[in-house]
Amino acid sequence: MRLSISAKGFPELERKLARIFKAFTADTVQAALTAGAEEIAQEARRLAPVATGALRDSIQVMSSREDMQSYVKSRAGERIVYIGSVGSDPDGDVYYARYIEYGTARTAAHPFLRPALAAKGDVAGQVTVRHFQKAFLEAAK
Repeated sequence: MRLSISAKGFPELERKLARIFKAFTADTVQAALTAGAEEIAQEARRLAPVATGALRDSIQVMSSREDMQSYVKSRAGERIVYIGSVGSDPDGDVYYARYIEYGTARTAAHPFLRPALAAKGDVAGQVTVRHFQKAFLEAAK
């Protein structure tokens, strides 16, 4: 018995795979992570206690935790985004964010970042995956 196999389309497959690999740059990963992290940030803003609004307004998504007073993070491989409070008072500081999140010896904690991560972590993951899927499908055309 003799068996014969014929395959076509390998050059086209190679071109598509090359486009897909080029599409997944560090910027693509960062954008996907940031989009997912923004879901957590929105929830943290909703949960943050409001006296003046400075703490709520200081919550941002950043690629560096520098200047963050209190934060949670989201990671994909080597890429990390931080969700937390960054200076917004007239003097540029919301130093008290960590005290509100974790409490002190004299005041009870009023967490807003950790509950936001717990509430929206799955949604953030889904948003991140959708961004990756979109990049993949665009590159595979």
